[in-house]
Amino acid sequence: MRQSLSETRPGRGTAWLAVGLSLVLAVAAIVDQAGSRSLFDHSVSVYAPYGKEVQSGTVCGLVYAAAAFNALLWLGAAALARTPRPLALGAAAVATLLTLTTALLLLFITEYGQHPFPPLWGLLALLPAVAGVLALTHLARRR
Repeated sequence: MRQSLSETRPGRGTAWLAVGLSLVLAVAAIVDQAGSRSLFDHSVSVYAPYGKEVQSGTVCGLVYAAAAFNALLWLGAAALARTPRPLALGAAAVATLLTLTTALLLLFITEYGQHPFPPLWGLLALLPAVAGVLALTHLARRR
């Protein structure tokens, strides 16, 4: 039997929340790049002792790519939230795991023994995964 939209709304709504939270990372990077440039300054301080030059576009581009990747994952999960439960649950689980992996990479990646990204950026990337866990619980409870 087909599910009504009202029964799938919480799972789909939290998937859309994850899309929005993915975009928070991109917006924060845009604001940082236009203003304080703390992400770029941190990367410069990490690589300067090794004589490596860092381009602002490269550092911010990685953050933009992570945000876009997460947003696309969650757009797919939101689109599949109205499909049969196993498919919707699987899509949300895959999106949650890949979003979590992206966030953990930003948090724990090291180069030259130092973290090129401040922890704030990894925590911002982690927000959609938190919404993903909520989406999983809503979709799992769906009848």
